[in-house]
Amino acid sequence: MAALVWWRCREDGVFYIVGIGGNISATLGPLFPGVCAGISVALALLMVDTAAGPTAGVVVAICIAALPGFMPLHRTSLLGPPLISITLMMFAVMLHAPRFSLAYGSLAAVGSVFVSPSGVGLPAAAVAWALLRRKGVRRAIQRAVLAILPLGAVIALARVVGDEWPAQSTVHWRGGLDRGLQTAGAIVGDQIAPLLHQPALRFFAIADISLVVVALVVVAWRKVVRKLPEEALMRRLFAAAGVLSLAYAVGLVVLTLLIAETPPPDLVAVLPLVVVAVVVIITATAALWPKWHRLVKVAAVLLVLGWLQAALRA
Repeated sequence: MAALVWWRCREDGVFYIVGIGGNISATLGPLFPGVCAGISVALALLMVDTAAGPTAGVVVAICIAALPGFMPLHRTSLLGPPLISITLMMFAVMLHAPRFSLAYGSLAAVGSVFVSPSGVGLPAAAVAWALLRRKGVRRAIQRAVLAILPLGAVIALARVVGDEWPAQSTVHWRGGLDRGLQTAGAIVGDQIAPLLHQPALRFFAIADISLVVVALVVVAWRKVVRKLPEEALMRRLFAAAGVLSLAYAVGLVVLTLLIAETPPPDLVAVLPLVVVAVVVIITATAALWPKWHRLVKVAAVLLVLGWLQAALRA
């Protein structure tokens, strides 16, 4: 995946290195988005592999790489690729080392300050996960403090080296949540139904697929995942994804409502949520797969293949 993204970026000539000209700049410039793409796909594969098996891991890697927004984002942005990678790094540490709150707190701080304001909800996810993973109140507070400490250090460092936030951020109530949700919904819709542009058909297709996906995740949780031991990786993956997604989405809402200089949510801001959702959807499918009738399995495979060909054509 890293090599493919590097090659596509090099073909477009979007990235270059200041002070270096010619073929060397064209070769080295796309390395950063290429490496980020490779890290993101590899992390998703490894997380789902350990939680649901190697087949599910390969499927989630293919689906993430085929997302209609994945390649365009890596070909045009220097903020989106590291934001996805850091979000998945944080997700992986939350999953495999839930007590290591200093680690996922540090990743959250770096992502929200140095990478993109769209990750403002990541520190909240780190604190919430630290609190949820400790049963004793005292130990939970200690873990939460360790999760939030890196944010203070990163903010102090940002005063010296700079950050990605607007130079003059004005905090006041500006509203516009409906416009932000409409923009984010259109981006998510492009990932769900990439080749459907007729408004009525697109609306019903996105609504139906969304209902199926929500039902799939809910049924998988109730029928399989909830019955697993508390420390089972699949159950922990569902919990970590829920905390991370909720905090990230709330952060985007806060930015939209309170920071005057923040534009409406774009592909950079929304795609990390989509990637996390793909991880959960494939894991839920793997959890329910042994319980499905053969005809249901065939229908699921055909649905995935149909979406893949539409996504690749888009």
